[in-house]
Amino acid sequence: MHTIAMAYIGTGDKKAILKLLHFAVSDVNDDVRRAAVSSLGFLLFRTPEVCPSMVALLAESYNPHVRYGTAMALGISCAGTGSKEAVALLETLANDVVDFVRQDALIALGMVLVRQADGRSKK
Repeated sequence: MHTIAMAYIGTGDKKAILKLLHFAVSDVNDDVRRAAVSSLGFLLFRTPEVCPSMVALLAESYNPHVRYGTAMALGISCAGTGSKEAVALLETLANDVVDFVRQDALIALGMVLVRQADGRSKK
């Protein structure tokens, strides 16, 4: 998964995205699922406005590792943007029932809101 992410970093390549999404929803190993979803953030960091809508359904997954990866993908792709869509998804994940999902959502929230002036963001 990380090899695909690094090979196609910042390109938004549709084939690579489809491959990662396939692994994210169908692989039997939780670590592979988490890595696949997290890797989406690397592919989409040049178009951060696309990531929140792409991973919104994954944020509602029954699998906590997929939700963890969703938070990391948002943090990576939307870092420093202050994206309201990303913040809304991450705030939902920050109230998750699983502790490591909450932890990563808060880390990702920090990544998204870094270097934001007080006037641009209410957080």
